[in-house]
Amino acid sequence: MEVRPDAVRLAVVVLLGVFVSLALWLSAPGLFGLSTELPGATRITAKVTKGSSCADTANGEIVTFVHDGEEHQATLDACGHREGEQVDVSVPAELAGTITVHGAEAATGESGARRPVAYILFLLACFAGGGFAYLYGKLT
Repeated sequence: MEVRPDAVRLAVVVLLGVFVSLALWLSAPGLFGLSTELPGATRITAKVTKGSSCADTANGEIVTFVHDGEEHQATLDACGHREGEQVDVSVPAELAGTITVHGAEAATGESGARRPVAYILFLLACFAGGGFAYLYGKLT
């Protein structure tokens, strides 16, 4: 049984695309929205102690929160909150030095169904590339 060169070319391109997509998925699970949690982050409710308007966001807002029985102060990279307002934040695992927290709902991966759809479209593009290689091989 003889294997046609264009079939080999098609298989190589498709397998390469699948390998690249799996490598991306394993190395960065949040890239395609398959993991909604920030790695090493804890979701905590914090209290805004110094708010800032969205026109002047150079310093960010100051929040306080309790983690493991200790009260911490951190910079929140957001704007428009009032003093005393409760906000959900993602706190990093390491709480040393200057702490910067992010809004829990604004964390990586919070994009609904768009990122998993992007992953599926990426896989389809891999198969389309294989089909193109097959057709290109038939022309030459």
